Amino acid sequence: MNEFPWPPGQDAKALAQRLAVELTRAVVRAEKRSGRTLDRRELARRLSVSTSSLYAYLNGTTLPGTGVFDALLAALGVFGPEAGRLATLRDEADAARRLRPTVPRGPAAIFPTPRQLPLSHPVFVGRDAELARLDALQGTSEDGTTGRAAVAVVEGTAGVGKTALALHWAHQARARFPDGQLYVDLRGFGDEAVMDAGEALHGFLQALGVTPAAVPADTAVASGLLRTLLAGRRVLLVLDNARSTDQVRPLLPTDPGSVAVVTSRNRLDGLVVREGALRIALDVLPRYAARTLLERQMGAERLAQEPREADELVHLCARLPLALSVAAARTATAPAGSVGALVRELRRARAPLDLFGVQDADVDLRSVFHGSYALLPAPAARLFRLLGCHPGPDIDGTSCAGLVGASDPPTALLDTLTAAHLVRQHTPGRYALHDLLRLYAAELLDGGPPQERREGTERLLRHYVDTARLADHHLEPWRPAPGGPPKPTAAQPAIGDRATATGWFETELSSLQALVAQAAVTPGLEPYAWRLADACAVHLRRSGHRTQRAAVHALARDAAARAADRAAHATATRRLADALSRLHRTREALGLLHEALRTCRDLGDEEGVREVRLSLVRVHGSCGDPRRALPHARLALAMAERTGDPLALADGRTAVSQQWERLGEHTVALDHARRALDLYTRLGHLDGQAGILIGMGRSEQALGRPAAAIGHYQVSLSLDRALGDRYREAHALAHLGDAHAALGRDEDAGALWEEALALFEDLHHPDAEPVRARLRTRAEGYAAEPASSQLSP
Repeated sequence: MNEFPWPPGQDAKALAQRLAVELTRAVVRAEKRSGRTLDRRELARRLSVSTSSLYAYLNGTTLPGTGVFDALLAALGVFGPEAGRLATLRDEADAARRLRPTVPRGPAAIFPTPRQLPLSHPVFVGRDAELARLDALQGTSEDGTTGRAAVAVVEGTAGVGKTALALHWAHQARARFPDGQLYVDLRGFGDEAVMDAGEALHGFLQALGVTPAAVPADTAVASGLLRTLLAGRRVLLVLDNARSTDQVRPLLPTDPGSVAVVTSRNRLDGLVVREGALRIALDVLPRYAARTLLERQMGAERLAQEPREADELVHLCARLPLALSVAAARTATAPAGSVGALVRELRRARAPLDLFGVQDADVDLRSVFHGSYALLPAPAARLFRLLGCHPGPDIDGTSCAGLVGASDPPTALLDTLTAAHLVRQHTPGRYALHDLLRLYAAELLDGGPPQERREGTERLLRHYVDTARLADHHLEPWRPAPGGPPKPTAAQPAIGDRATATGWFETELSSLQALVAQAAVTPGLEPYAWRLADACAVHLRRSGHRTQRAAVHALARDAAARAADRAAHATATRRLADALSRLHRTREALGLLHEALRTCRDLGDEEGVREVRLSLVRVHGSCGDPRRALPHARLALAMAERTGDPLALADGRTAVSQQWERLGEHTVALDHARRALDLYTRLGHLDGQAGILIGMGRSEQALGRPAAAIGHYQVSLSLDRALGDRYREAHALAHLGDAHAALGRDEDAGALWEEALALFEDLHHPDAEPVRARLRTRAEGYAAEPASSQLSP
């Protein structure tokens, strides 16, 4: 995939001219088909544009809008892949026209010099070795340049001083970065929703002079634009509070001279392994530095009066910079002997962290919180308490409605809490409490009637289960739902199609996982755990959240075991096995599936047996053992033939087809596949169609018909993109590249493999390696090996 919407070396004008040439050829082909010259006036009338506008489109002086362009292609008889290619070219030209002027070029280009560093901590001690390692980041070669941008990752526990170190060094090193300093708090561990890379890129690009309207919506494109703007310049980027490598990688510069310093509570091994980042792991302060920090904040003379107590306080604060600073603030202006008094309190306290604050009523945290809470009307106070039930990072108005049992979002109550600064609306419609307020709300809840927490938690779980089922229905509208499709209510977010359903799942994913974990260990609420996990299953599979998928279904399985619900346990076991198979934990997956198979047989659950057999087919097939998979596929098909259920028949034929294809019996495989495709098409089952088309493409290719294979792969690719199934999209691209390579179209094949590789790498999936090998082989001038045919569940 190109880093920018225009190919390297081409501008908007060149792309428009290419498009004009392609359109002219389409006109010539249309005239040949009809045997007469195309009447431009008639064509313009059909498009509802002027004749001069039509000539401008054909001459490349004007780009048609997407609607007019689609109508023009239809009028010229251009359909299918060719229409898609031309539409992509039009979009590239349009994107280049929009973005190209915002990219600074040449010595006269205006390049803003951002100065975004916030204030550093006024008292900073120690860390000499770490500062020296940061100083060495910009080692230069003989010609005064470095080979690439330098990246450092400052890691350590909360409160250990990661941000303080990064900002202290950044201010010291500002002169080395005359082209500016960029800073962003990625909110990976705070009281706000985690910032994604796209949001951070948006802020950086604007700081570098890109207008908001011209910031690319696609994260990969925006990342490429950032690297271009930083090329040839010396810029420092401080990426604070990062949660993961994925969050950081799109923000990294690549050109020599620039430096990125990342801080995180997590180990960001991916940056160290792939980007060669310098790892700086912070431990607590050495004893002498911790004592120095207290001296500088409280005064050396003050501590000299209580030397033993000061040393003890250093110990009780675990030499953690944040705890030391709080303790210093607590005792800095207190009478002599206060250090010893605090030490004694900390020694006796059952919850020592409660004492890391000043006890005066006007600044004591509980007193301050209570001062706001006590003034709330009763309904708003109840909502605030109930927010202590919610384990996720934030909550929206509709979930608050579920929490309090209202039919509509309690907007007025939320406005009251916002005005009292007890909640914060960090984005439109989404509210968050910071961790201390959340703890305070939970304390209030625990101090009230026991049923208030229980009933609030159950209402919240019921709301999320109902909403997740509604969203899940829009991901697979063709799947029969017991009791009919879920119907939206006023207390649910507006979910009406696949896009809004996917968006809801992505927004709520952290909360959903936390709710499953909460329900799984709450006696009597365990059924909500596996129901919520079931509703999330399709999204977790399609979106590539492999680890979260396994974690959620493991929690559901544990919940079913606690509740002694054997049927739910068998279903959760099967789903967990499917998830483990995607993680290539094949042995565990097979063990779980055989356990589920026994349970379903004991319960007389024929449908459950059939589902388990299909899972066994997928697991055996994914590890390259079609001979073991085929008997299960045949049994699943036989069971479907007995019931006559069309969806079960389609799934059974797909399973049988895939195994025959892997065994090299491609004619037999195609026979089953065509019948499965017919059933899926009649059912409107897009997921099934996309899956079987890939198998058909592989069989056609194996039979020496790569052109036919390309047609199947392209339809599957379109369906995968419509469904948001990124894993299968990557496979479709890889297979499509193989088919083009078989036809000698090396450039097309290489581009498709590059796109597939980008997707696999973004998913952190091991299937990236075979595609990477094809690209290496192509670069060496040899024929690429055939694509892997393995598709996990």
